[in-house]
Amino acid sequence: METKELIHLQEIDVVKVLIKVLELIIIKPFTLPLKIYKNALAHLSNTDADDSEESVLSSDFPLYTWFISIFDAIIVIIYPVGIIAAIIAGTNSFTGGLGSFLSVLALTYFSPLIYGLLRELFQISLKAILYLKIISNK
Repeated sequence: METKELIHLQEIDVVKVLIKVLELIIIKPFTLPLKIYKNALAHLSNTDADDSEESVLSSDFPLYTWFISIFDAIIVIIYPVGIIAAIIAGTNSFTGGLGSFLSVLALTYFSPLIYGLLRELFQISLKAILYLKIISNK
């Protein structure tokens, strides 16, 4: 029994594990907001495609598909509005300063994470409905 456990321990590449942990903790949080932003842009630009959720399900669930699309619209608007808010916060005499500017900019950069998570949580049921409708049409 102990030799089996030793074999499993020897198969673990500790350096690879540490690199993956550092990637997930340090790199992913900084690259994920931009990926979510690009996905939101792609979803909004492909709404007229024949296989998009809006095209397939908008007649059956118009409010729900609209609600999911709102998250994409919010994600796309976050960066321009956040940059304007950061400039205003940085130049405002009450909250002015570099700290306010950078704080609002950092909050703006990471905001797509929150809205992307909410969108994905709500979209789970919409995807299930979409797949059921595709299966029923075959």
